[in-house]
Amino acid sequence: MLKTVVNVLSNWAAFLAGTAITFFLSPFVVHRLGQEQYGLWALLGSVVGYLGLLDLGVRVGVTRFVAQKDTQQDLDGLNRVVVAALVMFSAAGTAAVILGLGLAAGLPHLFEVPPSLFEAGRIGVVLCGLSVAVALVSGAYGAVLAGLQRFDLLNLIDLGTEVLRAAGVVFTLRAGHGIVALATLQLAVLLLRGSLYWIASHRLRPGLGITRRLFDAEVCRELIRFSAVTTILHASGMIIFSSDAVVVAALLPVAQVAFFVIGGNLAQAALQVLGGVSRALYPLVSSRQASEGVAGARGLMRDSLRLTTIVFLPIVVTFLVRGRTFIGLWMGPEYAGRSGQVLQVLAIGLLVFASYQVVTSGMMAMALHKGLIPAYVGEAVANLALSVLLGRHLGVVGVAWGTTIPRIVLSVVFAPWYCRRHLQLGAREYLVHSFVRPFVSVAPFAVASVLLERLWVPGNLVVFFAQVALLLPLAAVGAWVAGLEPAEQALARNGLRRLRLRFGNA
Repeated sequence: MLKTVVNVLSNWAAFLAGTAITFFLSPFVVHRLGQEQYGLWALLGSVVGYLGLLDLGVRVGVTRFVAQKDTQQDLDGLNRVVVAALVMFSAAGTAAVILGLGLAAGLPHLFEVPPSLFEAGRIGVVLCGLSVAVALVSGAYGAVLAGLQRFDLLNLIDLGTEVLRAAGVVFTLRAGHGIVALATLQLAVLLLRGSLYWIASHRLRPGLGITRRLFDAEVCRELIRFSAVTTILHASGMIIFSSDAVVVAALLPVAQVAFFVIGGNLAQAALQVLGGVSRALYPLVSSRQASEGVAGARGLMRDSLRLTTIVFLPIVVTFLVRGRTFIGLWMGPEYAGRSGQVLQVLAIGLLVFASYQVVTSGMMAMALHKGLIPAYVGEAVANLALSVLLGRHLGVVGVAWGTTIPRIVLSVVFAPWYCRRHLQLGAREYLVHSFVRPFVSVAPFAVASVLLERLWVPGNLVVFFAQVALLLPLAAVGAWVAGLEPAEQALARNGLRRLRLRFGNA
């Protein structure tokens, strides 16, 4: 339990630090590059992001099998998993480089890119393809750290290299360079990050080794069997989360991508809070299933649905009620309208999305995720179709609705049914823990946010954040009264008591 709490807090600390970096860096990058160049940079990120599908779900499988092999103290089996992953990722990385070259050749014909940016865009795509290859290969050791449940080390490496990247971005743009230099910087940082993953993995498990003797074709087949389903889910997820910028660029001038990405990136930042839970939950559920079976994971999943949503909702409510105000203060008033609307529409879908994310992570950890394929594929197809249809008539806001509508349907209808089928968690119990109790707990915070937005308009971001901080105790009180079980309240009291004693003695 303590390790899980540390892992979740570590994930959230890394998220907060990363969000702070993005918060301060984004306006600088937008204004230094300009709308057209920034729109192209964001588009390259989305297009090349599809090369991440070459992961084929193997990293998720490596994390699961490493967690199991380490629990069983099977170092030889752990080594075989890592070697198999390295072989598969090396092949995938080679494919990423080749596809990057192909995308570079076709870039000007696929999107409405200004002729002055053709050359920079092509070079940027090639460099991004190389970055994907490095990320794939080094991801094998990142998965080892996750499987060993050492998210503290994983997050420390990620955050340290992200700080280095941010400093490099500031230096690069101040020197007058553009997206080619940014892509080069990204590649260098990923090489460093991969090296640190390797060092940390070998420090934790000195017996890790790479030899031809350890290559086991059966382990590869086992990873592929598990990852085949995961690949389809990841491909669908990539369409769901990364296609919007591409749709905007296909329907509208590339400068419009900037308006969508500003709101969309804030929504993605909120999803990192969920990622902080699901990343820690994944190996924990896998380990629990190995020791107690599927039934043993039921209570863990039920509580995770409720607690994750309770933590997530204050962020979403702030985006929904005060998103336009925040973007106007952050990026400038010219972005408050369209980007603010994009954020608010996406926030509507996020209100019910936390539980769906927990269900997905838990089912993958238990290898019960095959039945998620129709839901993911259906959401991806509906997302793409609605985004194109509504984007033609409503612009970037219509693209946001194309993402939100399928998300709501899957979260409210499909997820409860799937949990009842595979975990014997009743629909009523699911709805109470996922929606009713979390929504009741956040109600005081939501009402106060609406009143504050109408009665006290902040003049700057310092005041805005002070307002949010002023209201957070209402969210905490609501969570305590309506969200926590008595045992969880007792655990929280004990934790606070220990903190008081520790700081008192200090």
